[in-house]
Parts: sequence; C-alpha cells; structure tokens
Amino acid sequence: MREFFEKTFGPAELSVVDAVFKAWLAESGITKEMPEAELAARAVINLFREGHDTHESLTAAAAMHRGLADLKDPLPIPAR
Repeated sequence: MREFFEKTFGPAELSVVDAVFKAWLAESGITKEMPEAELAARAVINLFREGHDTHESLTAAAAMHRGLADLKDPLPIPAR
C-alpha cells in the first residue's frame, strides 16, 4: 500500500498516463470538459499507481475496469 501513495510521476510516466487517458476519452466519446472525464482520469491514475505502469498493462487494466466501463455506458434514466 505504501508504494501506491509514494508512486512518482516523471515525464515518461505522465506520458503513459496521458496517452491511455486520451485513448480512453476518444473511445468513449467523452470530452475533457465533461464531469465523467475527471472520474476517468482519477481511475487511470489509480490503476497506474497500482502497478500498471506500462502503456500495454495500463490500457488492459483500463479496459477491464468496471468503473470506466460504467462511465462509457451509463444506465439509462427511466422516463417519468
């Protein structure tokens, strides 16, 4: 757990996180201005901190992350 909080982000790490986040945005149709984007960014950063620190592993982890999947396909709100 300690490693999670002490993970450092240099230019190379930020590049990986940014690339995966931007790819997720493009795939999901969500723009950076939407509230869902902030939640997605937090999820991607947390996945990176959990040890998914390569582009490939972070992309795979993001694809399997239930919260990110729910942001892409929210449940419909029933009409009243």
